[in-house]
Amino acid sequence: MRKFLTIGLTALLTMGTAAAVSTPAYAASQLDFGACPADVAQVYPALKCATVNVPLDYSRPFGARMDVLVSKHASTDPAKRRGVLFVNPGGPSGSAVMQAGKLSLPNATGYTRLPKEVLEAYDIVGLDSRGTGHSQPLSCVGEDYWRQLQPDPDRPEERDKSWERWKAFARSCAEKNGEKLKHTGSRNVIQDMDRVRTLLGEEKISYLGYSYGTYLGSAYAERYPDRVDRMVLDSSMNPVEPRMWYHNSTGQVTAGVAREHAYLSWIAKYDNVFHLGKTHDEVNAAWKKLLGDFRKAPRGPSKNVGAVELMDVYIANLSHELYWEPLAKAMADYVLRGDDRAVLDWATPSGGADGERSIAGMISIACVDSDAPTDRTKIERDFGELAETSDFAWYNVSIPSACANWPVHDQRIVPSGRKLPPILLFGVEGDSATPYANTVAMHKQLPSSVLVTERGAGTHCVFGSHPSMVNGEAQRIGKEYLVDGLLPNGDLDIAPHPLPVPTAGTAAAARPAVVSQHS
Repeated sequence: MRKFLTIGLTALLTMGTAAAVSTPAYAASQLDFGACPADVAQVYPALKCATVNVPLDYSRPFGARMDVLVSKHASTDPAKRRGVLFVNPGGPSGSAVMQAGKLSLPNATGYTRLPKEVLEAYDIVGLDSRGTGHSQPLSCVGEDYWRQLQPDPDRPEERDKSWERWKAFARSCAEKNGEKLKHTGSRNVIQDMDRVRTLLGEEKISYLGYSYGTYLGSAYAERYPDRVDRMVLDSSMNPVEPRMWYHNSTGQVTAGVAREHAYLSWIAKYDNVFHLGKTHDEVNAAWKKLLGDFRKAPRGPSKNVGAVELMDVYIANLSHELYWEPLAKAMADYVLRGDDRAVLDWATPSGGADGERSIAGMISIACVDSDAPTDRTKIERDFGELAETSDFAWYNVSIPSACANWPVHDQRIVPSGRKLPPILLFGVEGDSATPYANTVAMHKQLPSSVLVTERGAGTHCVFGSHPSMVNGEAQRIGKEYLVDGLLPNGDLDIAPHPLPVPTAGTAAAARPAVVSQHS
């Protein structure tokens, strides 16, 4: 068994990239940064934004074009600036424009997710992937499509309805978006990234990607290895798996069993707060009651909160501990007092244009980017087997159902790892969103990488985390690498960040606006 180690750092050779600070831009920037859209500026006032016009199809540079949005948080100390750090939160429809703000905005105590030395050394740059966010987002169905009660594929009698609903979604995406749909994949996004690099006047970029953003970074590095300065990939996708998203959907189910056990055991540990039972089995029975009741009789004024809607917030919040406490208290309100108001606050689907577009972008990129089985029998057999040991296997059949019916696919870039500088990988042993085996596969594919593993933890992503989930060692390692070009001498295990300690007086909170992206 590997021990948790104190890190010995060594100078990192960066293949021609100077480690000295105050690195000038390669050429003058051609981007005119100004005010960001109102929804961005309101939350992150320090950001500046620019619109970049790019080809819809890079093989036809003089054909149809589209606009993508770029945000920038300028280096806080120009004398120490060494370049640009592109960031991507994953999703795959998470907003990189917003992520640049999230990683750089100080909270009330002055804490920033990226260490202050990183913010001094880099302009933080976010590019919303085409078809998402503020980069001409796709729309596939009406605003109310996801506000309606969703068919529950856990019930055999509803599987036909679930399959047909995803089939109709795929067909509608094709009808509404035409040629644009097949050009939404990562192959085109990395070319957009490189176009932005050129316009910024930079010879090279550094990169920080989370979750799906790790695949995007590895694809960029494969296509443009000589344009990579430093790269951090946190909680990876499996870049060599042909059915990347299908594999991730099934892997999430397997990894999620252990993560769910950890969450329910945590609730049991604090029975003096939640009163749902002193053992895992007792708390699991409470959860099963909540899920079973909503499955039998959907709740809410519109009767649109059933098992799928409940699982949506439950599974999303397994991946980090930020909302473990209020979610457990909402469960207690219902199970112990028959009060479903807090549960409905969390689980009632909001619908609306933004939510619909986010799902459209997420599913489109996932389906365009990788192969997927088209045989419904195989898909249902695979998930039926997973359901023998998991409560939420059938919930995860959504992306496979959509991709099985998707009309267009692109040739995915598989990274070889050749000609790359040293790269820093982070992974979390119990991650249920991008299972740890994916990070191991990424590490194997990138021979110049060093892997830092947070053992005994299950949070999705570790570097640049919310202040309640900070791992100090991860922060230090990431800072030393990005700023000074230092890496651990070899692969390394670090101790986990502490789990939250609940208090009896804290009420169940309303759900966050987005619960499934890097928090």
